[in-house]
Order: sequence, then C-alpha cells, then structure tokens
Amino acid sequence: MPRLSRTLTAISALSAGALLLAGCSVSGPAPQESAGAPVALAVGVTPIANAAHVYIAKQQGFFEDENLDVTATTIQTAATAIPSLLNNELQMALMTSVPIVTAASKGLPIRVVSGSDRYPLDPKHDTTALVAAPGSGVGSVKDLSGKTVAVVGLKSAPELALRVLLKDSGVDPEQVKVVEIAYPDMVPALQSKRVDAAFVVDPFLSKARAAGLQVIGRPFTEGIGGMSALEWVASDAFTKSNPDAVQRFTKAMKRAGEYANEHPEAVRKVLPEFTSLSPEAIEKSVIPTYDTRLGVEDIQAFADLMAKEGFINDGYDPAKLIWTPAGN
Repeated sequence: MPRLSRTLTAISALSAGALLLAGCSVSGPAPQESAGAPVALAVGVTPIANAAHVYIAKQQGFFEDENLDVTATTIQTAATAIPSLLNNELQMALMTSVPIVTAASKGLPIRVVSGSDRYPLDPKHDTTALVAAPGSGVGSVKDLSGKTVAVVGLKSAPELALRVLLKDSGVDPEQVKVVEIAYPDMVPALQSKRVDAAFVVDPFLSKARAAGLQVIGRPFTEGIGGMSALEWVASDAFTKSNPDAVQRFTKAMKRAGEYANEHPEAVRKVLPEFTSLSPEAIEKSVIPTYDTRLGVEDIQAFADLMAKEGFINDGYDPAKLIWTPAGN
C-alpha cells in the first residue's frame, strides 16, 4: 500500500466520529418547513455509478419521507455545477473534494453538507482505473513518461491521484501530458490513438474492458485510497436559508447509501436511468461503497496534497467549509 494510503487509513478512522447532522431548528431568511408542500430541490450529478443512490432515494421513497421533491440534473464538470449552485439553479451538487477545495480556497461561498463515498483501499472495490490500448507500448504506469493521458477534468481529483501514482512509480508528472476528455469519449480516444492512456470510471470502465483495453493502474486506490471521494455541496446562502431542508436531504441520502450497500443490484437497476451503457456493461460494473462520514481532517488532507501538487496556494484552512446544523 502506498504511503499516502496508509496515512489516510488512519484519517478514515478519525473521521468515523465526524458523521454530520444532528437535529436543529430552522433559522435564517425564507426557511422552508418540513410540513406542507414538498420542498423542491434540483441536484447536480455526473453520469457515473457513484450517483446511483440519488435515483435509489427517489425510487425507494426516501425523499418523499423527508417531504422533498428532488430532481436530478446531469452535470459534466464542477466548473458548471458551482456557478449553478451560487445562482440557485442547483441547490445541491455531487462532486469530488478537489474542485470543492479549489473553489473554497478562492473565496467562493460554498459548503460541504455531507460525504457520499470514499476511495477504496481494496482494488476489488475500485470503480475506476487507468487503462491503455493493447499494442500502445504502455503496459504499466512506468511507461507513461512522454505519453498523453486523458482525465475528465484538468486540476481534478483524477489528475491529483494520477500525479501521486506517477511519483510513486518513479515517473515525473511533468513529463506526462494530461488532457481533458469527457468519460463517454475516452474509449474512442484510446482506440483512435489520440491518447495513450485514460483514467475511466464505472460504468465506462466496463465498456473499456469490453473493448479490450487493459488496466495499468488504480490511481484512486494506489494513490489516494481511503480519502473522501464524492461529497454533497451547496451554496452558503442556501444552507443558511434552508437548514432544515439540507438536513432532511442528507438524511435521505444516508438512507439511500445504506440501502445501496445492502442491495447492490438496486444500483445496477437504476443505471439505465442516467447512463447510456449496454446491459452487459452495467452487469460488469463495479458498485461503489457509499459512506457519508466526513470530518475537517478529510478536507485538510486534500488541501495539503493539492498545495503540494500546485493545485492551490499553501495555507488554506477548511475548518469552516463543512456545514453542520448547529453552525449554519
């Protein structure tokens, strides 16, 4: 296990006691009560398996139980989601810690309201992989010097994890060209030799394997395993105005994550609702493990690593980034 993963195993244990959201009363301007008409929430998600629990929550009536009317909207990158949160076009969005910390370090008024899942320590549970085409001359991470690698977003969690794995493999990240390509376009980019390797996530990983691409590394497991993966974020204004709705949303998502962990086939059944993958690819998809634990130490671990890799400036303090009912 790489040194970073060992360190973050301890961080994960520390954050187990930092589960969000005890009870609170509504305060702030324009509160939305749990009684009466359901509160409408537009939430942004990317079309990957990690977002399946949103659709499960809707299907199982967990949102209805909390008097919420939730509409899921597909987003491709956090670059579009964060402005939508600040404009109140979205009330919640599911994204990785990297764009969250990047935005917060620049002073944008956002808050993390809950964790969603963690990067696994066991490759068997990793829904992502670095893949290359047979015959490309890339058989391992050590072969990537001078090559081009596709990630879903520049200065993103995949790029951060890739840089950690490259260094652990003895490769200078500055000698690897990283380009931005959307997940659905990565397999064609590899097949046409536009790129030498790509960092894909299920259910697209299953499609890549079906196309004969080979796994050469697991950046999320080998590089940043144990760290918080995706998190739910909202604007600071929305959390202050609607703390009760935020609390009820996080409660529903916690139930949905627990249900998904106990019923992995339920995840496969909802994937056709927001992906365009074949039944065969969905059947072979790795199902994520949902985990809402989150503590300041989780965000701090990302901030420290991001500063080290030049994603943000040194000195960012994430102590006020995580929302709690008592401190809204």
